[in-house]
This record gives sequence, C-alpha cells and structure tokens, in this order.
Amino acid sequence: MSNKDGRTIKSAYRVLEILEYFDRKNRTATVMDLSRALSYPQSSTSELLRCLTKLGYLHYDRFKRTYSPTARVALLGAWVDPALFRGGAVVTVLDRVAEALGETVVLSTATSYVVQHLHVIDGLHEHAVVEHAGNTDCLLHSPQGRLLLSTYKDTHVRSALHRLNAEEQDPARRVKVAEHMEELARLRDCGWIATPDHGDGTGSVAVLLPPRCGTDRLVLSVLAPTDIICARTEEIVEIVQEQRKGVLPMPRPKPAARADAQQQQANGRQVPVWPTGYTRRVIPRTANAS
Repeated sequence: MSNKDGRTIKSAYRVLEILEYFDRKNRTATVMDLSRALSYPQSSTSELLRCLTKLGYLHYDRFKRTYSPTARVALLGAWVDPALFRGGAVVTVLDRVAEALGETVVLSTATSYVVQHLHVIDGLHEHAVVEHAGNTDCLLHSPQGRLLLSTYKDTHVRSALHRLNAEEQDPARRVKVAEHMEELARLRDCGWIATPDHGDGTGSVAVLLPPRCGTDRLVLSVLAPTDIICARTEEIVEIVQEQRKGVLPMPRPKPAARADAQQQQANGRQVPVWPTGYTRRVIPRTANAS
C-alpha cells in the first residue's frame, strides 16, 4: 500500500470518527474539543472540519467558533430502512408534496455562505427539472438563498451581504445593501418566493419551513419548467404551506424562573400555579410547617 493510499484511508477513518463523536455527544464542538477527544493533530482536525463544512455535512458558527452536523448527515441513511427513517416530519412533508405535484422537490439549507441542497425527490415526468443532493447555489442570487438570508438578524444580514459582495468577482452581481435589506424584510413577512424563470426555461417556488430550536433553517423548493410554475404557483404555495404544518416548531425550553417550582415538585411539595402578571410572595416556613 502506498503512502498516499494510507493517508486516504486514515482520512476516511477520521471523518467517520468525527461524525460518530457528534452522535455520542449531541452537542457542538470546537477544533480543540475534537482534537483532544480523538487524539488528532490540531492542523489535521481543522482541515477535515473545513472540508466537511464545505461539503455541507457540518455547520460552522463563526461567532462561537463551533461545528455541528447539518441535516444532510441525518438524511444520509434515510433510504436504507424507510420504515425506520422516512417517517421523520421533514422527509414526510417532502414525500407528500412530491406526490401531490409530481414535480422535483428539493430540501436546502445555508452553509458557509452558500445554499446546499440536502435532499432531492425527482419529478415523475420526462420534462422534470434535474437536481442533485450535494449541489450548491449562490446564497445571494438564488431564491432559496434569499429566503434563508431573510431569517438572519439584521446585523448578521448586513455582515453577510458585505462579505458576499466582497467575494463576488463580477461587479454587476454585487447588490446594494440597503435595497436588499428591504427585499429581505418583505420575504421575512411572506415566507415564500416564486421565481417563474431562472433564465434556463425552469422556475421554482421556495417556501421556508418552520424554525426548530438548535437546527439550521430549511427551505422546501418545487422546481419545474417555467410554464408549469406560471400556471400553478398559487396551487404549489397552497399545497406546501398546508403540508409544512407537519413540521411543528420545536418547543422552547421552560423559563429559568420556573426551575425552582419544578425542583419543588420533584421534592414532593405542592406548588401553586401563579396567574400571569402576578407577583409571587415568598412566605417563610415556620418550624411547625409540614
């Protein structure tokens, strides 16, 4: 075995160990966390993480400098045993939309300032649009990308727009930040965008899926020839918005203010339910109190 083959096998082994680490720990991790836990050189760990991020398998939080798996990792084995995996809410919604419309349906997210297509269900007819899982698109100039940008806080949107403009080599494709902020604000209120013609005879209708705590935002897109998008936009939006109700937002954790009440309940003490807006009075317990 050549040294090159040995390095390739070692890299593949380490990639799997990194994914298994996230599966065990169920939390984000820094380069140092992974380097120490898996006894890898820091430089090799950093290079592997950057590669997995570019491929769309990891998400990098540049503010916290942490990595976490994307939905693409979760979808890798969905086809192996459909009875176990295809019952998930998001994949079920994709299946139902594809069945109802017969067109190509795509699930996308944003990673490293690009749109990554995580999962694709091919259309049923010969003129269906062809797309592939793993393909990427421009965050700034794709309908999915603009929808995902609209979910960012304004400060993060401005930072992203300035960075994307700086990285854009074609001056004609750079955007005016103020005007783009206004468009994103409208998209934030609407939650979907129809693009009848991408310039190649195809179009799309993209709809944001409900947010889920601790996970990346997802966009469901229906891709079809331009004439179908023009004729069926309202129908497509109605079907997707109805089906997206199956992706319920993940409930928020209970407020920390109720932690003491939960602890008291765990200790067997009865805790009254205080009406909203009332101030709880703390009454010291006497020595005779049970």
